[in-house]
Amino acid sequence: MDEALVIAVRQRAAGQCEYCQLPERWHPGPFEVEHVIPKQHGGSSTMSNLADSCLHCNRHKGPNVAGIERAGNSRRLVLLFHPRRHKWTRHFRWDGSVLVGRTPIGRVTVQVLAMNAPLRIALREELIAEGLFPPMTN
Repeated sequence: MDEALVIAVRQRAAGQCEYCQLPERWHPGPFEVEHVIPKQHGGSSTMSNLADSCLHCNRHKGPNVAGIERAGNSRRLVLLFHPRRHKWTRHFRWDGSVLVGRTPIGRVTVQVLAMNAPLRIALREELIAEGLFPPMTN
């Protein structure tokens, strides 16, 4: 991927994961520029299809573009959150250190990306206790 494009994507994200909002400076490792719609699904390496993502979110997302929403006895396919097309605050909210999906897109994204894994919650609890989290949302 072109280095200028990577720099532009990172600048746009302002140092936080575009999925879970964890600031890169508090993440145990560098963030990755990822394809929101993976190349294998026809996604391009353009600003409109790239996001800065923490390793945890990127590894859990993988090539997924959707997940199964489990509501009661029904199950339906729902697209994942798309940082270029969706507004974060419409689909997610914080309940302390737990990320809550407000919409089917938010709920499925929290599930597929394992955004409330125990170690992620513990990290956010530490950051909250220090007054470092959550960041301002866009």
